[in-house]
Amino acid sequence: MGLFQTNKPKSAGKLMISSHDDLNNMVLETLKHMADMAGSTLGPGGRHVLIERPEMGMKPIMTKDGVTVIKNLGYLNSVKQLILESARDASLKTASAAGDGTTTATILSYAIAYHTNQIVEANPKMSPQRIVRELQSMVPYIKEKIKSFSVLPTGSDYEDILLAVAELSANGDTSLAEAVMDAFDTVGEEGNITIVEATGNSRYEVERINGYTVDQGYEETLKKFSTGFINDKSGTLVGLENPVVLLYDGVVNDTMQVFDALQKLSNYWDETNHTHKNVLLIAHGFSDVVLGDMHQNWTHPQTINVLPLVTPQTAIRNWRTQFLYDLQAYTGSPVFNPLNKPIVDLDPKSMTDNNLVTNVECNRFRTSIISKEDPELIESRVDELKEQLKKPESQYEENDLNVRIGKLTSGIARLYVYGPSQGETREKRDRAEDAWMAIRGAIKGGACPGGGYVLARLAADMVNAARDMKPGPRRVAAEILSEALLLPIEFLYKNYGYLDEEIEDAKIDILNNDDYVYNVSEQEWVPIIKLLDSVPAVSEAIENSISIASLLGTLGGIISFDRDGETDRREQALDRDFNKAIGAN
Repeated sequence: MGLFQTNKPKSAGKLMISSHDDLNNMVLETLKHMADMAGSTLGPGGRHVLIERPEMGMKPIMTKDGVTVIKNLGYLNSVKQLILESARDASLKTASAAGDGTTTATILSYAIAYHTNQIVEANPKMSPQRIVRELQSMVPYIKEKIKSFSVLPTGSDYEDILLAVAELSANGDTSLAEAVMDAFDTVGEEGNITIVEATGNSRYEVERINGYTVDQGYEETLKKFSTGFINDKSGTLVGLENPVVLLYDGVVNDTMQVFDALQKLSNYWDETNHTHKNVLLIAHGFSDVVLGDMHQNWTHPQTINVLPLVTPQTAIRNWRTQFLYDLQAYTGSPVFNPLNKPIVDLDPKSMTDNNLVTNVECNRFRTSIISKEDPELIESRVDELKEQLKKPESQYEENDLNVRIGKLTSGIARLYVYGPSQGETREKRDRAEDAWMAIRGAIKGGACPGGGYVLARLAADMVNAARDMKPGPRRVAAEILSEALLLPIEFLYKNYGYLDEEIEDAKIDILNNDDYVYNVSEQEWVPIIKLLDSVPAVSEAIENSISIASLLGTLGGIISFDRDGETDRREQALDRDFNKAIGAN
């Protein structure tokens, strides 16, 4: 036998790009394509994007929502797909943190990467990593600068400020903004809304329902398995009808931890011919193995449906446990734990008979639990929280207790979006959700002038700062931002038919009007209080785009697996066959 293995298996072949020209061209081409696709939806002059659904038999999506567009992008080229997935992170982080600003984040990612790349190519002896660090070091200053332009929704201007924020986020649709504000007035700052698509003449209706909102959705909990759980027609929700809620004060690392309890429920429901075999399982965490098991079980028509949901996390000690006891008051379900109340000890008859929950709607970032409510249970829990409120450990905990009391007592507003076609209602629904999230962002972080007002002033501030700096990476970083921050303004005006020369004049006009902002859709200057954006949306868009684009603009190489259409189709076929086999067994 020889000393060398001549037939030793090798790792999978990969695509490797190190050439600066090829690499830079591919990165910038991909980012520009993303910016053009998302940017086409920006502002009141933005256009809709038609998206084909991956599911069989589902109608295409017609949307003006930037994050929906970004999430549905994909390339046959594996290198471009790798760049896309890296850059997409900026938009999704912005959506998760602020609920709006995703299109701006995508445009800024391209602009920052482009100008960073130009500087690095023109100055080969300048350290790309120094430039990146200087860009990132400017984030705190930029955030403070944005705050200096902000107004808080208080006093007599409270409603006007929030309405202006909603209207800007809804692309100037006044009737939609007013409907979202009506929903907000119905439930207050700590309440929430669910948005329902309905067929009919274009209009909006609002009603209050008994509900509790969990600031956690399927994206954070289900991760890569989320698409397999989505079951509503619009493709954005996981819905459960009349589910039993299991509250578990622990982490589920193994399906066997909850298997016996679920089996008890299943057997009881089979014996009693129970119609809706649905379970909402709320715990502090789930392993990927558990999520995979529940995903496979979800597709089986003969078993109960279990939707896992992770409890939100804060800096307060034992907050997650206290949160479960808030839910206990709202759902009527006991809190189980591994020590003195094992979940296997549940009584399926009691859990079913005492169930108060009528519906669960879980979307990307939050979950609405709709219940018949037991006033005595809620009142008792609110009294407990008010006792804790007498001696809070900190101002942060005091604020948190007030929020929790508000959630237990505010309820949920249901906003009905009517339209003659599914495409129209879906598009309005996306804008309604953006407007709602913008309102919540403005309440938390304030509102700032829109229409490019803040971005233009930040860019001018960077120009002035660069003049006072000595040559070097920090000055270069300021120059990069001074150019990049203007690109969203160009998209905003270009989408409304402005020519390049007119856009340049518009930038100057914006800087020359401190008390007014230009309303592109109405073609007139209005007081800044009439056109407002959410501060978190602007801040998060800039911060996340700097984080991603500064790195993509200084890449030295890319290594990726090649795309193989035959292999992709074979794996999809195997996946379908596997699911069929699971169902058959």
